[in-house]
Amino acid sequence: MKTYRPGLRTEILLSLTLLLAVAMTLTSFVILRITERNLLRYKTDDGMAVVRKIQAAVENTTKHAGRVSLGLLKERLGEGISWMSNSGLYAEIVVVGTDGSAWVGKERPTWRNEYAESQIAGVIRTGKPGTKMNSERTLLTITAPIFDDEQCIAAAIVPVRIDAVTQGLSRSRRLIWFYTGLNMLVLVVFGNYLLSRIVVRPIKRLVRMSDDFEGTDPFFMMAKIDRNEITHLTAALNRMLKRLANNKERLEADIRSLETANLELKQAREEVIRSEKLFSLGRLAAGVAHEVGNPIGAILGYTNLLADHVADNAEARDYLRRVEKEVTRIDTIIRDLLDFSRPSPSESAPVDVNALVMENTAFLARQSLVASVKIETQLEEDAGMVWADANQLEQVLINLMLNACDAMDEGGSLTIAARRISPDPEGAGSDKEFIEVSVSDTGRGIAVTEINKIFDPFYTTKPPGKGTGLGLAISLRIIEAFGGRIRVESAEGKGSTFTVELPVWKQNHDTK
Repeated sequence: MKTYRPGLRTEILLSLTLLLAVAMTLTSFVILRITERNLLRYKTDDGMAVVRKIQAAVENTTKHAGRVSLGLLKERLGEGISWMSNSGLYAEIVVVGTDGSAWVGKERPTWRNEYAESQIAGVIRTGKPGTKMNSERTLLTITAPIFDDEQCIAAAIVPVRIDAVTQGLSRSRRLIWFYTGLNMLVLVVFGNYLLSRIVVRPIKRLVRMSDDFEGTDPFFMMAKIDRNEITHLTAALNRMLKRLANNKERLEADIRSLETANLELKQAREEVIRSEKLFSLGRLAAGVAHEVGNPIGAILGYTNLLADHVADNAEARDYLRRVEKEVTRIDTIIRDLLDFSRPSPSESAPVDVNALVMENTAFLARQSLVASVKIETQLEEDAGMVWADANQLEQVLINLMLNACDAMDEGGSLTIAARRISPDPEGAGSDKEFIEVSVSDTGRGIAVTEINKIFDPFYTTKPPGKGTGLGLAISLRIIEAFGGRIRVESAEGKGSTFTVELPVWKQNHDTK
């Protein structure tokens, strides 16, 4: 079961409401107690005033008449007390003698009980007044001694009515509870609004902006007019996010640097591996050329001599022609090995790329090999010139076009395009322009597992007898020698695109 957790606004409102309720309750209790005590003191003073009047009446009677009889004293006290009992401020006032008999009032009034009897006896014995409130809190009974010649002769019991005071206090208590509830309601309503405006909304805005912060966007600063804790929190959060953004930028820069170093290391490793392969291949080619080249030359010579002796034998001539073809193929492989391991010096000069493409596509279109292939050129006007050896560049272009035709066994479309691209497509920060020549086919394509191996020496996807696996390796070496690069894009079953990029030659550039 999901536990309910109140939000910040709810917690603050509940806490403030509870504090207000406790504070108002304690304050109301203290105020009511003080008010009740003061009212009871006033009522006690009223009762004591009656006692003093009774005492004064006793003193006046004995002063003017001398020693009087008890009956006359009771009569005069009764006359003075009767009008006070009828005022409504007091219940039945009683004066009790030391023997317990009632001098004035009923012998057993409704309020008189055993506790009242013991209180009367205590007052007569000690000569000190006392007060008592009934359980209904409607009567406050004041019991005080009456003296004659410093001798206690009776006790006056004055029951003061306090039911109006009790009712007033009860009404005040209800009003206090009402206003306490009203204050709590006002606090909840207006406190909710003020908390939302001053605390909750700014905090939610901070949370939302922190969640949406991407590391590069400037963090929103609150208005500087509100110099409070929320503003300070915003400023601190802004500083923290700025530090995070700076750390992120430094981390990204370090990652880019590591990726660049890793790429350079990978390229250097591949270059070392390829150099080792070339070195081994060069030694192999030199040995093969020396050990195999001379015998192959002798075989070709003897084949030509035999051809003259079997001019009339058609079957023998056919056998000799096949031998010559295979030996010539061996000789071609050896020459390719020698070209790859010891490239011949190039004679570089400005080469018009568009003219070179047009010349070679026209030559290729006349070959029977491409009878089922549709050749199309897409040349950008004035694409420019490159500084290269025209023969070697032609070798690369012919090799790429022949490979494309070999990949389309059942015919297809061959597209050769040339255009100028700027800036440097590798994004190395150079302003150097390049000419891009692409050869695209609709053949069988190259498998993903093989596309990283196609420039390796002796690696080929052609059937045995159709390729040596050196064409692309030689092409890559030639293009890199001219400061360019070759890249390939292929989708298996849809075709491949080989792209050659060479720096644009301008007449005022250094061509060395």
